[in-house]
Amino acid sequence: MNTLLTHFQTLPDTARQAILLAAIAFALFMAMIPHRYDPTRFVNDKVKHAATFFVLFALLDLAWPTADITCWKPVGLFVLGILIEVCQGFTKHRYFCFGDLMANGVGILGYIGLQVVYQGGV
Repeated sequence: MNTLLTHFQTLPDTARQAILLAAIAFALFMAMIPHRYDPTRFVNDKVKHAATFFVLFALLDLAWPTADITCWKPVGLFVLGILIEVCQGFTKHRYFCFGDLMANGVGILGYIGLQVVYQGGV
């Protein structure tokens, strides 16, 4: 894993930012498709939300490594989660769920917690 992370960090900022945007687009796509087409439908939904937002935060942090994460990164990701839930509310096969927002927050806070533990601060 450290080798993958090291190689990822050597990419130009624009490449890392493009990867983040692709991951966000994929997450939005997966959030909008009907459940019957979701290949991960057998995984607990809240676990998927927490894992997705943990990974998105990691990619966001790597895409803009010099930006301070204490404010705009977690808030921006949480707003993304709200927007996804609102979009789901407009479909016939998905719905807005406050529990999903809480699971998104768990993923975001989980990443912040690991940053505090491993790097001594946010």
